[in-house]
Amino acid sequence: MRLFFAVLLMLAATPCGHKAWAQTPPPPDPAPSTPVDEVELPAFEPTRPQAVLEGFVDGVVAAHRREHDAPAVTVSVVRNGKIVFAKAYGEKDVEAGEPASGYDTLFRIGSVSKTFTWTAVMMLEERGLIDLDADVNTYLKDMTIPEAFGAPVTMNDLMAHRAGFEDTLKVFTYPDDGDISLTDALKETMPKRVYPPGARTSYSNWGSALAAKIVEDVSGKSYRAFLEQDILKPLAMTHTTIAAPSLMNEDERAALATGYDVKAGAYEPAELMQIGPFAPAGAMASTAADMAQWMLFHLGRGEHDGVRLMRPETHERMWVRAFDDRASGADLAHGFMSSVYRDVATFGHGGATTAFYTNMTLVPELDLGVFVSQSTTNDRTLVSDLGPLVIDHVLDRPMTPARDDPQFEERAGAFAGNYLDNRRSFSLFEKLFATSSKATVTPAQGGGLTLIEGGEAEHYAPLPGAPDTFENRKGERIVFGRNEKGRVTHFSDGSGVHSYDRIGLSSNPDYLNLALGTALFFAATTLLGAWRRQGRDVEQTKLGALLGFGAMAASIVTFVFAGATLWLMADLSSLGAAALQSYPTASVVSVRLAGLVVFAAALAGLVSLWPAWAKSGWGVWRKLHHTVFALALAGLASVLIFWNVIFAGTA
Repeated sequence: MRLFFAVLLMLAATPCGHKAWAQTPPPPDPAPSTPVDEVELPAFEPTRPQAVLEGFVDGVVAAHRREHDAPAVTVSVVRNGKIVFAKAYGEKDVEAGEPASGYDTLFRIGSVSKTFTWTAVMMLEERGLIDLDADVNTYLKDMTIPEAFGAPVTMNDLMAHRAGFEDTLKVFTYPDDGDISLTDALKETMPKRVYPPGARTSYSNWGSALAAKIVEDVSGKSYRAFLEQDILKPLAMTHTTIAAPSLMNEDERAALATGYDVKAGAYEPAELMQIGPFAPAGAMASTAADMAQWMLFHLGRGEHDGVRLMRPETHERMWVRAFDDRASGADLAHGFMSSVYRDVATFGHGGATTAFYTNMTLVPELDLGVFVSQSTTNDRTLVSDLGPLVIDHVLDRPMTPARDDPQFEERAGAFAGNYLDNRRSFSLFEKLFATSSKATVTPAQGGGLTLIEGGEAEHYAPLPGAPDTFENRKGERIVFGRNEKGRVTHFSDGSGVHSYDRIGLSSNPDYLNLALGTALFFAATTLLGAWRRQGRDVEQTKLGALLGFGAMAASIVTFVFAGATLWLMADLSSLGAAALQSYPTASVVSVRLAGLVVFAAALAGLVSLWPAWAKSGWGVWRKLHHTVFALALAGLASVLIFWNVIFAGTA
């Protein structure tokens, strides 16, 4: 269940619309053995021939493909204003044995699509059409963001994923071939505002799509028209599209790499994610060569190959963070994921849809860009690690991560506790899915912290000179935040797009398991007691017999709910993308109905306590057992209410 939601919450979805495919032939691959031009580089950075860098990437990709069965991978690397290489490895269509190409094979880039949205926003800001600090309602037509917390949502909030919206599964329930507009879809799925603007980082596909609507409303063009006319065409990105696979023309569809699931060592074509009108949040498909053009444009401060789409000073602002509460950690700089790795600033974005993982890393200080995408989500190690590995290769110097500080041990307890990812639903049934996103922080012997999430533990050491900041051996950092009293309340992770709030016992997901386990224990012992009393002359009144029958019914209800929960977990762990179009599933409906019956049984159990003690004719031990079972059911019911299993809507 955790795996499904970890993937689902990263998905950026699929396209809507249709784009004419450019028929220009691909340019020839650059000669891999040509050395880089002699340029003045930082003193710590020795120059290396392109062939060495390309050979290094070849080796990394080959090792990954062998270990993780990636059918196709595409990579482009740019350096010093030029394409070092753009190529693909493996087969775009395994059944046909058709090799993938870095120049004309399309890979779905998921949320990397958002970098185009944020670039469009900055282009319009430069034209004086958008004020990044103004209330977004100033620009929205036909819809309004409701007031909350006495503060408006601004474009800077949206670009930093700090608008305070809860997450919503609804963006994944729209088909690509539907006719609903982006405006109407946004209005139908508007999430609740759960944090004041700026207070927490919480990645939002909905908020990104809202920014695309603002692009439409202030430019007078559809988002797709702006994307194609103002960005893709000027930059000659002729092999990039926002069309859904089902809406692509014949040439586009033929160029798209097949996405695969890997099951029992065999490739199976995967169902493709659909989001219809929310296409700007993650629908684009592109090639390694086209994405090299995109990276060169941004490394060129808004200009590439003689085409300038924004002034250098505008682009400089784009890579400056709007918030300064974690300067030493990862955050967002006007939509680009921003972090410091080995003392150099990096910018970029990751992306995922069903069957595709993608990442783009830009290092202005080194004039370096790395793009990578693969056609299966069997493992994301390559897309996560290739950028940092290339940086390591270019820097060619030992890495010196932060080290444990024994003097920190006495302060480590202030950070210990359980934390819950803020990218979740707060008001709908889907809040239940957040039970799989708990992180636990514990002090580590020697003067550091251990972060446990998803069953995996990672060690972090305090970063010298950066209060409340910790770094692991890979150079990834987490930063803790405090309230006005100085108490640690949350932390932000190494991606820059997620924050975790500290939680107490009542909101700890483990309490849900404890409540269900306790109720199941007393349900089982109630049924066991009834079985033992079969055929025996038990002293009890008629009311006692009726109460005993009710207790057995409540026990059966408890087991039915547990069974429905197991069905939900099994169903969601194997849920394909197509099933989201008919969400909520039968298993979701069953859990909600069974939860309501549990609530009714708990209420009946509490009502039965007085007659059980006064008029049942039972012995003391049976009365005590009945009482504890009723209280256990009441505890379970209260937890179901807290986690929105009952008395809440669903996506």
